[in-house]
This record gives sequence, structure tokens and C-alpha cells, in this order.
Amino acid sequence: MPIAAWSPNFVALLLAAVVFALSAWAEWIHARRSAALGRLAFGPTGEPRSWTKAAPLLRVVAGSLLAWGLVILALSPSEALSTTGAEADEPAPEDLQRIILLLDVSPSMAISDSGENRNLERRQRVLQVVKGIFPRISVARTRFSIIAFFTSARPVVVDSYDTAVITNVLDNLPLVWAFEPGKTDVIKGLQATADMARDWAPKSTTVILCTDGDTVDFSQIPKMPRSVSQVQIFAVGDPVVGTFIDGHDSRQQAGVLRRLAAELRGSYYDVNTRHVPTSALTELAVNPPKPAKLGFTWKDLALGAIAIGATILALLPLLLEYFGCAWNAGRELPASRPREMAA
Repeated sequence: MPIAAWSPNFVALLLAAVVFALSAWAEWIHARRSAALGRLAFGPTGEPRSWTKAAPLLRVVAGSLLAWGLVILALSPSEALSTTGAEADEPAPEDLQRIILLLDVSPSMAISDSGENRNLERRQRVLQVVKGIFPRISVARTRFSIIAFFTSARPVVVDSYDTAVITNVLDNLPLVWAFEPGKTDVIKGLQATADMARDWAPKSTTVILCTDGDTVDFSQIPKMPRSVSQVQIFAVGDPVVGTFIDGHDSRQQAGVLRRLAAELRGSYYDVNTRHVPTSALTELAVNPPKPAKLGFTWKDLALGAIAIGATILALLPLLLEYFGCAWNAGRELPASRPREMAA
């Protein structure tokens, strides 16, 4: 196998073993040469304190650790300084939550009777309300889907993480032209929602139905799959004053939508002039991050080895100097008298 193909771990262990062997050999030679100087350095006994017998081994081990750590860092792939950590922040599949926007695109959604001044189209009010929930939910772990319905239902966006895509679809995109003319059928929209979410993780999906309730009867309401944790109805349109369109007076059908929410075991919110209350977004709110898993990479271990090796090599000479020998020549030898100078 060519040397270039060797793994960094193998090269680091090989060089650490070489350093260990050379250091041990050097310590053995040093011990032999300094044995004759024992009485000069350590007094009449010729022996230092007992703990110093570990000094040669400590130097050998510290040098080996230092060599191994430096080689690991030198051969590890470099990391860009401008990295944003987007890959590390990618949520795990079990942490994902999904929102399906079931969007009414019938002609009645173009009636201008919404907003605080009642001058916004109903679909424009839906855009305002949906944009208002983005800062209050955990967008990073949320995937958005849009199903548009009129006389039938069609998926428009599936599992998007980009809120700009959702905003673009809601911002007066003429989806009504993708459907045959006729009466609005919310049941087909609910059935398409159930089909889309059927294979997703249990309790992972929130369905938000955005409509004025101007639709045909609600018979045969489909049962939502296990993946749907909650259904919320965002109702737009003036519930009192209607507008004549398509041969009938169109207004928000508050009573019908409340009954539909009860059938779906969901919640009804009149968002024609008010935003969604924060209590409705509890399950979608930002959750505190999970504790990081305890684990070490090879780089972490290399940094630890370098720190240990460098600390031993830096402190060992000081410890030997001040605590290596109990004999003090200046204290135990008799003081010499200076010779008297001749007159």
C-alpha cells in the first residue's frame, strides 16, 4: 500500500511508537552517564527522592503523546473558517415537524373585506396571518406543504423548509386557474391532506385550513391519519356583512367552520381582523435544544494528548529542581571562612 494511502491514525501511532522507542533509549543512556554524578548531585546517599524514579517514564510518555497529537492534527482534514455549521444544525428526522397549509383558492377569497380596515382581500389576509406565525414557531425544524383546493385539490408544495417559497405561493399566485369552474369543495382538500400525511411519523403534522367557509356541505368528512396531531382552521372574511358573488351572498361561515373544527377535533380561529393567539402555536413553538451527546472526535483526543504531554514536559523540570532532592548543599556543608588578607 502506498504511504499516501495510510490512515492518519496509523501514521500517528507509528510515529508515536518511534518517539517512544527513541525517548526510552535516550533516557537509558542518560541514566547510565549520570549515575557517576549521583553523590555530587544528591549528597552522601547519591539518591534523589523516590518519586523522581517516575520522571524518565513521564518524559517518554509525554513526548509520545505530544507526537501522536501533533501528527493527528497535521493530517486531519482542514475546516473552513467561514463555515456556518448548517450541516450540524440539520434536525434529525425524529425532530422534524410538518405543517400542511390547506389553502382555499376559490374566487370568493378575492373579496376585499378583511384586515383591520376591511380593505384587504381574503387571500391577502391569509398571507399576513401565515407570515405572522413564522417568527413564533421553530422554522428550522419545520417542513411546509401547501395543498390548494377549489373544485378539486392539488398539492403545490411538499416538505419545503424555505418560508420564502411559502410566501411566494400565498402572495396572489393565480392558483384558481388550475381548477375547473364550479363550487368549492373543502372535503376534497381534506382528503388530499389525509393522503399526503398518511405515511409520516405519528403526531408530527399540523394541518392549517385557510378558508372563508364558502363551500358545499361537509358530509363524509375524511378521518385524519395518525400523523396529524392537530387541525386548525384560520377563518377569513366578514362574518356579518356578505358580498354577492356567483349567485349568492358570500361571507365567513363561522358556524359551519366551528362545526367542522369540532368534527375534526381541531380548533377554529377568526383571523379576519386579528392574528392567531400564541396559545394556538404552543406545539409549534421553538423548543430548547437537546443536550449535546457526550462524544469525542479524533481531533478532540489529539488536543487533549497535546495538552497533557506539553504540561508534563513544562512542569517536570521545575518539580525536579525544587522537589527532587532532600539534600541541600548550602544548608548541610560547613560554611567556609574567607582567608585573611595579608597586611
